[in-house]
Amino acid sequence: MSLFPFDDKESKKSEDRKPSDAPPAYTEENETQGGPSHAAAPFDLAARLGSLDLASSPASPTSSQCIAHLKFLQALYHLRQDVITKVGLFGIKGSAHEDGEIAEWDPTPKYGDKSGAEPRAKVREKRWEIYVSRAVDRFTAWWYTQIPTTYKGARCGMLKRGNMVDPQGLENIALKGFPIVQLASPDQLPPLDADVLMVWHSYMLNPRNFFEDCFRSGKMDFYATPFPWQSICAVIDNLAFDYKPSGTAQAHWESSTGLRWDNLYDSFTKRIRCPKCNQANDVPWTAGAGLTGYDGSFKPGYGYADQLFGTACYNCNTAINHDLLRVTKFRRDVQNLVMYDIPMPGTILDTNGKPPKVSIRIFGTPLPPPNDFPSSIIKAGLHREIMDSTNPSHGSASMEVIKTTFETSGLRDKFLLSQSTAGNRAWTTKEERIAVRRMMSRYWHNSSPFALDLVGAVVRQGDFVDKMNNIDWIHSPALSSTMVRLLMKYGRFITIMANHPGRCAVPTLDIDLAWHTHQLSPQSYYRFTTTLTGQFIDHNDKIEENDLHGAFTWTSKVYQELYEEPYSECTCWYCEAVRESHSSLLDRVFKPGKHAALDNLHDANGDPTVASNPLLSPHISAHNAVRTENTDVATRVEHARIEANYNKACRRAKKKGHKEPERVTYYAAYAWGYPVYMPIYYPYAVDPAYAGSGAVYPADPAYVATGAGNYGACAAGTCGGLVASGGCGANGYNGGCGGGVGGGCGGGGGGGGGGCGGGGGGGCGGGGGGGCGGGGGGGGGGC
Repeated sequence: MSLFPFDDKESKKSEDRKPSDAPPAYTEENETQGGPSHAAAPFDLAARLGSLDLASSPASPTSSQCIAHLKFLQALYHLRQDVITKVGLFGIKGSAHEDGEIAEWDPTPKYGDKSGAEPRAKVREKRWEIYVSRAVDRFTAWWYTQIPTTYKGARCGMLKRGNMVDPQGLENIALKGFPIVQLASPDQLPPLDADVLMVWHSYMLNPRNFFEDCFRSGKMDFYATPFPWQSICAVIDNLAFDYKPSGTAQAHWESSTGLRWDNLYDSFTKRIRCPKCNQANDVPWTAGAGLTGYDGSFKPGYGYADQLFGTACYNCNTAINHDLLRVTKFRRDVQNLVMYDIPMPGTILDTNGKPPKVSIRIFGTPLPPPNDFPSSIIKAGLHREIMDSTNPSHGSASMEVIKTTFETSGLRDKFLLSQSTAGNRAWTTKEERIAVRRMMSRYWHNSSPFALDLVGAVVRQGDFVDKMNNIDWIHSPALSSTMVRLLMKYGRFITIMANHPGRCAVPTLDIDLAWHTHQLSPQSYYRFTTTLTGQFIDHNDKIEENDLHGAFTWTSKVYQELYEEPYSECTCWYCEAVRESHSSLLDRVFKPGKHAALDNLHDANGDPTVASNPLLSPHISAHNAVRTENTDVATRVEHARIEANYNKACRRAKKKGHKEPERVTYYAAYAWGYPVYMPIYYPYAVDPAYAGSGAVYPADPAYVATGAGNYGACAAGTCGGLVASGGCGANGYNGGCGGGVGGGCGGGGGGGGGGCGGGGGGGCGGGGGGGCGGGGGGGGGGC
């Protein structure tokens, strides 16, 4: 039985279906030819999109909301295409002959040829990165000027540590805010042209980070406010997908924020304060980035949104760079902790993603929860050394210095530990070490006031936007039935997560659309996931690509065994190899229903060409894939396994008289409108549009450092891997968490590779394979 409220009827249909029946098609069938009828069966798209039922805010996502989401994503896609093809935008140096048109490519290119396409793709990528960086800056202005600090309609301040040990408890605070009605008004919508809506959208798709920031900042009514689908859809054209809000909305934005409506008309400089003397300094958003004249390669710039940002203060000549701005953020938060008792970021939610319940001592004194440990030890005395060692006057302030301070003076000082741990211990628990890692993850590569780098979050969501545009459900005659089916699959997906709390489940693209749509109603999503699973399920923003593949293979196997239907309704070579990995002769003998559905999959979508195209099929959703320094080694191992399973799938297809899944030697993918070539396309890998793009961004959105001693890695003694950067190693790999806790360790997925729960590799959990969050109930997130 599914746990999803509206899945019961669909489950009954599944039970009544004969094992040999194929799953419903994602396109309407042409009655005369049996193929997809996108061209043969025209329909009134404007009327369909104009009749969506978006007036209410139900507890579960609806077909209308999913369609509205597709419409919004289509608007974002058109926005990005418009920005990246503006030649000369932001003064970024491009090629002399660039005309902004989509390039064609040689069908038989040489692999690794970078004579022009890849550098020009980086120019377009850089335009978008600057645009998004400015959008995040504008969102920040909106956050401070237009989002009230209110709870249940009443003014409130920032969260205090004393609130966290209040006997009344705050564990249900996520459900008690009142939605801010005026934010849904068409006349108060923020501008899409400035990407403010897009930043809000990506922010909400990191559920725990969004909740943490709203909770810590006292903006719980904002947290209770769902994404305003009705107002947004009303101002997006139903055919051209242009965003055209009212003049009143534009005037309201400009008068309330002091910013121009259009991102491109805002200032081309960013004002920052000197960390030493507080002098205002105006620095360019970008300077010097673009193609070089002598070899045509792309070089990074030195502006605020560039990798090599650096400037000298007008007043005191202090050298200001990205790392110093991150240190300044940390120092400011330490000062707020010491002076006003405001908890450090990353320390207010437990490993289940919820405010912890209060524990009471025998004598009635409330005990601070384990997640408060970093704030406790800083306030107990560590703040003195932190503030001294990171003083800008010393010239050596860096995040590495802060990490070293925790390693040497924090976690090893028995007096400080006894003053800051429950029970006056001279040692730390694994939950307390997790809290240190989560706190530090809020600062690595992030000087913004938010729990994560929103520029990277938006960029990673861009891969999903591309996939939705490629699949193009918005123009399909089968749009409504497709939404019904993907909602049913989403319900099954949530059921799998609820039944396997220590594992990381990976969605397919269709499931991910429903999942994203649900997360855009934060209060409803929180209530739903905590009720069904006991934890607030996160949507991990960073998963090492090979771990993502392993978790997807596991999810595919469990789904197929549970529902006797293929998980990924796609016949591309990769999905065929994944299914082959969990097929066996005994399985075919004792579970004929399961494999009867697989045998009919090739006919399920009507057009086998579409079903086997990895760019047009709803298989693994990999927009959150990242790479680490260990990825290359792991990739060679995984590729060998996939290759073996692919060959088995080919032999099986040939034996049954089916067409073998094709795989070209070189794969050409559009990256920002230009062809980027790579040997064999693996759908779970980092998208070629973002892979190796460190020169474009201040912090590469597709790379995470996990090795000891690397910038952004964990403090010694806290273990961790991807957790240090706010991500999660799926199933405990690479020192990760084994569950779905973005920025924390959530479950008992084992401790392989030095993971948190295992005895090997120096894991912090001791002997068992229980993972950092406890064996049974601490994990269970999605990837």
